[in-house]
Amino acid sequence: MTGRTQPLHSVSSLLAEVDHVLQRGLAPGATVHPTGFDALDATLTGGLRSGELVLLGGPAGNGKTTLGFQLARNAVAAGGTALVFSYEHEAHTLLERLISMEAMESFEGAGAMDSFGISTAADVHSVRRAMEAGSGGASLDELLSSLPGGREAHATLTGYGDRLHLHESSGATTTLEEVSRVVREVATCDGRPPLVLVDYLQKIPIAGTTEDERTTAAVEGLKDLALEVGAPIVAISAADKEALASGHRMRTHDLRGTSSLAYEADVVLILSDKVDVVSREHLVYDLGNVQRFRDWTVLSVEKNRHGRSHVELEFAKDFEHGRFHTRGNEVKERLIDERVFTT
Repeated sequence: MTGRTQPLHSVSSLLAEVDHVLQRGLAPGATVHPTGFDALDATLTGGLRSGELVLLGGPAGNGKTTLGFQLARNAVAAGGTALVFSYEHEAHTLLERLISMEAMESFEGAGAMDSFGISTAADVHSVRRAMEAGSGGASLDELLSSLPGGREAHATLTGYGDRLHLHESSGATTTLEEVSRVVREVATCDGRPPLVLVDYLQKIPIAGTTEDERTTAAVEGLKDLALEVGAPIVAISAADKEALASGHRMRTHDLRGTSSLAYEADVVLILSDKVDVVSREHLVYDLGNVQRFRDWTVLSVEKNRHGRSHVELEFAKDFEHGRFHTRGNEVKERLIDERVFTT
C-alpha cells in the first residue's frame, strides 16, 4: 500500500487548507457515517468517522456478522456507500438477509404490526426457501411479491443497490493488497470512500510465522488503509479460545491476536448475550428475566477515541430477519465481569 501524500504540514498550511475548504461550502473535519443505532451514535458522537478502524468482537453466535452487515446496510440506506468483504458467506446468502431485513423495515415503517407488536414480514428462512425453490421462470420481483414485504424489499434494494458492494472474499487470495485495491476502486467509482466491513480480520491471508504476527500485520494494514483512503473500516475479530470458556465475559484483551488490536483500533465494540453478563440477583430473584434477557444483546463500547468509552448499550435481537432493533438503551441492570449463571 502506498503511503499518504504530504505527511508533513505546517500549521499555517493547515489553516489555509481548512479556510479553503470552508469557503467552498464544505466541512473540513472527518466525514461521519451514522450507524443507524441512535444510542450507539450518541455514544460515538455522531457515528463512525472517516479514517477510523473499528473492531467488533464477541463469542460465536452473538451476532457480529449481523451487526456489521446492518451497519453497512444502514450506511447506504442513509445515502452513503458501503463495501463488505465476506470471508464467511456467499453474496447470495447476504442478499437473502438483506431481503428479509428490508421486508421487516417496510412493515415497521408502515406500522403493519399486530396488537402484540409482531410482524409477519418474510423471515430469512422463508426468503431462502423461496430462492431455492425458484419461480418457474417468473421474475425476481414476482417471486418476492409472494412473500410478505417482499415487493417493498425489492424496491428498496433496487433504490440503493448500486451503492452496496459485496465481495466474496477468499482466505487464499483476498490479501491486504487486494482489499486495498477494491476499496480504492469502489471509492473512485462512487466518488467517495465507502464504509468498509471486513468479516473477518483473522481470515485475511498474510505471511507470518505466528498468528500474532499475522494479526498485527492485518490490523496495522487496515488502519493505514482507513487513513489513506479516508474510509471507516469495521473489522470483525475472532476471540481467543480461552475467552469462549464457560464463566468468562469477553473483553478487548480476549480478541485473537496481540495488543496491537487494541492499540491500532479507534473504537472497540464487544457483543455479549445479556443473559450471560447480568449480575446474579437479576436472575435468581426473577426467573422471568432469564427468558427476557435472552432476547437482548449487550454492546460494550470498550474504546472510543472521540467520545465516551466503557458504555454498555442493549439492543433487542431480531435474528429471524437478520438484524437488531435499532432503538436501544444504556443497560440499567448491574453487569458482571465473569459469567455466574450458565444455561
